[in-house]
Amino acid sequence: MFKQARLEQGGVKLDGLGYKATIFLGVKISKDNNTGEIKIYDPRKSVNYYVEIEKEEYKVFKHNGWRKAVVDITLKKYKEKLDKVKDGIAREMNANRSPKRLRMLKEAREQILRKYYKLTQK
Repeated sequence: MFKQARLEQGGVKLDGLGYKATIFLGVKISKDNNTGEIKIYDPRKSVNYYVEIEKEEYKVFKHNGWRKAVVDITLKKYKEKLDKVKDGIAREMNANRSPKRLRMLKEAREQILRKYYKLTQK
C-alpha cells in the first residue's frame, strides 16, 4: 500500500527525519524508517491536525487499494460538507435571511459540487 501511495501521480511526498510520508487528496500515509510501521491519517475527523484512521478503515484500504480508498474517503468528506452547507442554507432561509451569507453558502455548495463531480469523473 505504501508503494502504491509513493507511486501515485498527484501525491505529494513529505519526507522528514526518520520517516517518509505522502499526501493524496488530504489523506496522509507515513512510514517510520526505523520500525517500518505504516500509519494512515485523515483530516476529516479534525480540522487542525491529522488523526489516525480507525482499524476498520485500514481494512478498506487493504481491500480497495490506496487510490480507491482515498477517493472514497474524499467523496464522503464532500458529502458531509454538502450536508452542512444545506443545513446552513435552510437556517438562513428560515431565520436570518442574510443575503450575503446565503450567497456565500450557495457559492460554497457550487465549489464542493464541482470538486465532487471532478473526482467522480476520474
